[in-house]
Amino acid sequence: MKTITFLVVLLLALDLQAQILPDTVTIPEVEVHTKMNISQAGLENHPVDSLVMMREAETSLSDLLSAHTSIFIKSEGRGALATASFRGTDASHTQVYWNGMSIQSPMLGQVDFSQIPVFLMDKIVLHPGAASVVDGSGGLGGSVDLISRPNWTQKLRVKTMLGFGSYLTFNNFMGVKAGNKHFQNATRLYYNRSKNDFPFYNKNIADIDPETGKYIYPLQRNSHANYLLDGLLQEFAFRFRKNYLLQLNYWFQHSDRSLPRLNTYEGDDHANISRQNQLTHRSTLQLTRFGRHSRVQMNLGLQAGIMNFRVQNRIGGRGYYNAVYAHSKTLGSYNKLEYRYKWDEKTLLKAAYRFNFEHVDTYDSVNRTGYNQYRRRHVLLVSWQQYFGSRISTMVMLRKEWINHFSQPVIPYFGFDWLLEEKTALTLHGNIARNYRFPSLNDLYWQPGGNPDLKPEEGISSELGIRLQPKWKAMVLTVSLNGFYNDITNWILWMPNPLGYWSPENIRHVVARGIELKVNLDFSLGQFHVFLKTGYAFTKSTNESDGGKWGNETIGKQIPYVPVHSGNFMGEIRWKGFFLTWVNTSYSERFTTSSNEMNRRDRLYPYFMNDLYAGKRFALKKSSLGVQLKIYNLFNETYRSVLGRSMPTRNYLLMLTFKL
Repeated sequence: MKTITFLVVLLLALDLQAQILPDTVTIPEVEVHTKMNISQAGLENHPVDSLVMMREAETSLSDLLSAHTSIFIKSEGRGALATASFRGTDASHTQVYWNGMSIQSPMLGQVDFSQIPVFLMDKIVLHPGAASVVDGSGGLGGSVDLISRPNWTQKLRVKTMLGFGSYLTFNNFMGVKAGNKHFQNATRLYYNRSKNDFPFYNKNIADIDPETGKYIYPLQRNSHANYLLDGLLQEFAFRFRKNYLLQLNYWFQHSDRSLPRLNTYEGDDHANISRQNQLTHRSTLQLTRFGRHSRVQMNLGLQAGIMNFRVQNRIGGRGYYNAVYAHSKTLGSYNKLEYRYKWDEKTLLKAAYRFNFEHVDTYDSVNRTGYNQYRRRHVLLVSWQQYFGSRISTMVMLRKEWINHFSQPVIPYFGFDWLLEEKTALTLHGNIARNYRFPSLNDLYWQPGGNPDLKPEEGISSELGIRLQPKWKAMVLTVSLNGFYNDITNWILWMPNPLGYWSPENIRHVVARGIELKVNLDFSLGQFHVFLKTGYAFTKSTNESDGGKWGNETIGKQIPYVPVHSGNFMGEIRWKGFFLTWVNTSYSERFTTSSNEMNRRDRLYPYFMNDLYAGKRFALKKSSLGVQLKIYNLFNETYRSVLGRSMPTRNYLLMLTFKL
């Protein structure tokens, strides 16, 4: 599969993503609240700007979210595991949906954002805090919606992107979109690989110069870190009998990567060699019937995966032997039946039933440990969205869930938008919701250490903010300021126990609160078009437990790996097909221990990452050619996102884009 994909990409000048229009000036998407959209009443959502998605098309979702949103990405390196901390919460508190289907790992209860190419998505929407319960429960921090959608105006569109970068990196994407007003087809292929052997000075290992007494840090390479990611996304959409729409999506992905050792490792170069190989199949089927005032929608989703993980050591004269060889199979079925009734232009009622089934079968043939367990989930949901006059919109929702034989309390949600001033679209908005997250199957059954007596994590999330969207003749300004407060009890934490292994327990009470500021500005100066986007987040996420096993020295301290201050900036100027883009991402210090130790070992220093993109589009007769150079870590900064994991210094990527 991977060889065929690579050859097709190299031989065909094709692509996808018809929503990108490089030969026009794209103004970022702006929600105009003076125009009534009842389906969004009282619901807070933050779509990722289309220009950002265009510039980051060849990257992973982890890179996009890290550079352009307030979500903190905890990355173990290029191509390695990357998880999200949304508003000061844990990785398992961020839910991810693809076309309405959860793509959390049934085994781990989280998503590896490094394994999701931005190229595959037509739209990405963030639902922070309480707004996440509209998609499903468990998103104590928030949720991310990944959306594929047909473009019914298209007949044929092809595009290819070929990227060549440092450390023998190749990022290749190809796709085709074609159809008419009754049928649309989209095919997307991708093949990404890298040797990923960047050099770094290892400041965890040092010799002392006998003459000067100074530390001498060895120059090393990021060995055993190569990765490969390839796959296919196939989409079909049919319109028939005037009021029926059928959509079928299939996503296959193959991942094969080495997992580099910690940079504190000083053992044999032929020991502790880790590798992970994974196959994932995802499919969704959506059938919608549109009535005069109603809509009935049925969603069927299926996710199946196989993962092999091994750790090998070489024994002299005998070759390599497995120290760990775990084979895991996961299966998830996610189904929904929803009915919407639009009473009038100001009232929308919804009722839905969901049934989800998850199964995990994992076994380590070396240590002879594993488990085989399943989970069933039934969900009932009702909601009422209402406009009062032309300025106030509200949403009330009730969700009830049953997981196996456990009945969760009702999850209520209330949200509102209040248009204070029409000319500038000055809007006050807020929401509050209760939320629950059931432990993952690994939390409950992992051997050794799983705890079947774990309680669900429980949280109350709230938010209050303002939006300002004045529009002038040649300028669009968007300003938003939000304050949030999350109170989470029974937080699950894995801890060492007296038997010599780790086990999860409900021991934390965490309060996460803060503010988020976002400013977007889009304007023209003669033939120059300028786009500026900046964001800042203050996140105070602290342990408020009463001591016990957690320890009194941790009370009131910041949760590990959550930065108090974070910011991002993107500035772009375009002129006659040329563009120059600067991206900055900044984080304050982060601690790796719950007691916030200030020593060098347990503290990650602040860093300010800068990337620079430059490119030109050349218009041909019936096609176009784009050339783009990306410089990552422009100022060659040494930094770490995770303790013991080195990150690359300055590196480059050259992208060629051909469109027909």
